[in-house]
Amino acid sequence: MRRIWIYSIMTIALSCVEPISFEVPPAGDQLVVEGYVQSGDGPHKVLLSKAGSIEESDSIVEYPVTGAEIILYEDRVRAGQFIESEAGNYMIEKGLLSTKIGSKYHIEIKTADGHRYQSLQDQLQDVGTITEMRTEFDKRSALTETGETDASVLKVLVDGKMAQGEEVLTRWRFKVTYQAETFPMWHLTINPPYDPPYDPFPCSGYIVTEGPIFSGGLVIKVGECECCDCWADLFEPYPSLSDEAVINGDSYYNMSVGEIPISPAVFAKKAQISVEQMSLSRTAFDFFSLIRSQKENAQSIFQPVSGELRGNMVAASSADFVTGIFYATSISTSTMMIDSTDVPIAIPDATYLTWPCAEIYENATYKQPDTWD
Repeated sequence: MRRIWIYSIMTIALSCVEPISFEVPPAGDQLVVEGYVQSGDGPHKVLLSKAGSIEESDSIVEYPVTGAEIILYEDRVRAGQFIESEAGNYMIEKGLLSTKIGSKYHIEIKTADGHRYQSLQDQLQDVGTITEMRTEFDKRSALTETGETDASVLKVLVDGKMAQGEEVLTRWRFKVTYQAETFPMWHLTINPPYDPPYDPFPCSGYIVTEGPIFSGGLVIKVGECECCDCWADLFEPYPSLSDEAVINGDSYYNMSVGEIPISPAVFAKKAQISVEQMSLSRTAFDFFSLIRSQKENAQSIFQPVSGELRGNMVAASSADFVTGIFYATSISTSTMMIDSTDVPIAIPDATYLTWPCAEIYENATYKQPDTWD
């Protein structure tokens, strides 16, 4: 989500054969905003970043924007202030501000270097609920350089109720958190003279002591491992929106919200599926619809440009550039646990790795989720 402006630029570049010159702001000059207030008592979040030029690196690098002042307004009355919890991440903690259905919310931002931005008002609307969640095995294959390989997935489907109203717009946000394990106590040295051969990471709770001659030392436990188990997240490739749902009255059925790759890492232990049903205003819905279109078409050189991704952020000065969105949403969450018994095929054992867990797996943390069962 914080890379939303990237897809707009990439799509422009890939959609034409002859080079065309566009006047776009340098990457580092454009503020990227992603934020929302949610129903109830929060937490409410805003992420601020700027992106480095792709000419400076082989990959896109995001730079958090720190030291900003972000004020929240409810029906144009000051309601609270977002506090920076870590670089570029601003939050009103859970319990400090309770929102109201029907109210309109916007933010005003002042960066550390004095630039000012604000969002347009967005109305908080009610949301329905997820009544059932399930997985469905989908056998697939893919061609690689070495031939055909298995690419099967578990599809995640939900049924539920929509909110009441004339124009009910909804997003389903999908995430899978899986528990991974590594063995940093058995890490081997890579530096000559390779004696002793063992080089356990300090976080593993193990050290090397002298042992019998020619043994290379003994690896002994002196404390608990702090980096053996971690919890890593997999996110949706693009937003799932209600224009794809099969709706009958106020109910929807078999809404596909995400897929889980059947891999040894994901199914080595347990995994948790989390699906949030989120209400959206028309402005927010159109924004996420454009993101979906750009991400779906990003790989094809023949797809037309989907449109410029602007969102509802406005700069006080015409010389400043900003993209992104701040919106109000009601959220209803449903979770379920799965493991290898939910997969009807044999899954190979996970690779035996000897580095700290969170250094191996993307989007990983050593903190077990609060909702972990």
